Amino acid sequence: MTENPADAATGLPTTDNMLIGALHLEVRRLLARSATRIELQPGEILTRSGEPIDRLVFPEGAPAMLSLSTGGSSQDVGMIGRDGVVGWSRLFSDQPTPFTSRAHIQPGTAIVIPAAAVVETAEQHPVLLKAILTFAQRFSMQMARTLASALRDVPERRIARLLLMIDDRIDGDAMSVTHASIAATLNLRRATVTDCLHILEGEHMVRCSRGRIVMRDRTALEARAGLAYVPDDGLSV
Repeated sequence: MTENPADAATGLPTTDNMLIGALHLEVRRLLARSATRIELQPGEILTRSGEPIDRLVFPEGAPAMLSLSTGGSSQDVGMIGRDGVVGWSRLFSDQPTPFTSRAHIQPGTAIVIPAAAVVETAEQHPVLLKAILTFAQRFSMQMARTLASALRDVPERRIARLLLMIDDRIDGDAMSVTHASIAATLNLRRATVTDCLHILEGEHMVRCSRGRIVMRDRTALEARAGLAYVPDDGLSV
């Protein structure tokens, strides 16, 4: 992980994070005073379950996957891209985070701001608190739909939904994902994932190679996902 001070004088003008980008310039300038841009590689840990939240991470390129640990095992429960922020619950309490989050899919950058600075700015400018609350609501809806899909939908439909959600949060059409990582995220057998991807590839919706899936026909994949997928799931209400 490498770090570069953000440009406080211009108020983070070039950030791809949509939450920060939608804020008033004055709020952006306050946040920029203590902000740092970091470079992330897939698998890098952003937060650990049970640890205090001492910083908030605003992804710009690499999506973050959140997982919840229970009984010695963990399960992926949601994905955050440039639409939001990791560590939002620090604005509501000083309790440790229940989630472990890690950079996912592709390399990228993120804006990191100390939690104390975000809390102080939100107290001065309620518009920041409102923006983070709005994101938290969207993310809650994403997790609710993930739960509903896990209980209701066949594996092929769940895989289609996951691929669409990833595509919403990355640049380009190529996803650095493996059959094993999809199986872990959706709690499916790897063989089941392989069988489903063969079907989707046979119908020219995706193209699969080792450690890589390329989106070919998004419209057809959306049709296959059906009601399991809401366009920009978690990105809009």
